[in-house]
Amino acid sequence: MIMKNLSFSDKEFYCQQNFDKHGPYWHIATPGTTTEILFTNNEEYAFGMTLMAESLFACGLKTYAFTLMSNHLHNIAEAIKQQQCIDFLEHYGIRLRRFAKAKGRSLDLDNFVCEPLPIDSLPSLRNNLVYVDRNPYVINSAQTPYSYPWGSGFLYFGYSPALIPSIPYSSLSLREKRALTHSRDIILPDYFTVRNGFIAPESFVEWRTGRGFFRDAHQYFNLLTKNRESYSEFAAILGDRIVLTDEEMYSAALAIASKDHQVSKLAELSDYQKKNIASKMHFTYHASNAQIYRVLKIDKAMLQEMFPEAR
Repeated sequence: MIMKNLSFSDKEFYCQQNFDKHGPYWHIATPGTTTEILFTNNEEYAFGMTLMAESLFACGLKTYAFTLMSNHLHNIAEAIKQQQCIDFLEHYGIRLRRFAKAKGRSLDLDNFVCEPLPIDSLPSLRNNLVYVDRNPYVINSAQTPYSYPWGSGFLYFGYSPALIPSIPYSSLSLREKRALTHSRDIILPDYFTVRNGFIAPESFVEWRTGRGFFRDAHQYFNLLTKNRESYSEFAAILGDRIVLTDEEMYSAALAIASKDHQVSKLAELSDYQKKNIASKMHFTYHASNAQIYRVLKIDKAMLQEMFPEAR
């Protein structure tokens, strides 16, 4: 559906129709605090990309967006049952551990588990997709969703996949397929394509449908760059499992400042307002006193009084 010349309400109608046609939707997010470093170099990331395609196919899931980070992964998936998402992670973990062992690494993935979060509305799905695409560049200031190579962010109104060179998976020899998957017996669909030594995301991510959850590129980019509230929302949901970086915590604090105090810069906050935000950072996002100080520049003695820590 080309929505270029449609009215706002018509665009929203077709987006909702697209949402209702698919699903159920889930956000799969593994913990970063209790899991070892998963990927340490490009070879390991490349295998992680191929393994994403393989695991989704093996467990009957569709994905609309995903990203691999050094110590965790995010995946916005479609699956009939939540158990399929759990099976996906188990399959991914088993194969990743086996790969690491073959490379001389002992990878403890006992905590490579999560309870997939259901996504039950179109606005929530949009925010989830944006959160996943934004994750790499919030953590790494050198990246954008379009430049980060270990995910699907470039598919959302970025590059045209048709212009990115790739080769059919079916054109590989048996030896090449085994080298790519690091397995002797993996069977993957012939419609998958390969580039840069891994299964190309555009061949297995449902990006065409995913784009259709947004009215247009303008809405997506607006959410990506300005919707701090959505980042704050998911930071809170994931806060008990994932320690936020200072950049992520800054985004969450800025969202609170804007919503609660109508302030656009943390430097403009009064001491009272800083205490209010510090409280939410501590109890909702599990921020340490040191991190609250770094983000808010709040008085250390005041912080110690609010949240006593052993000296």
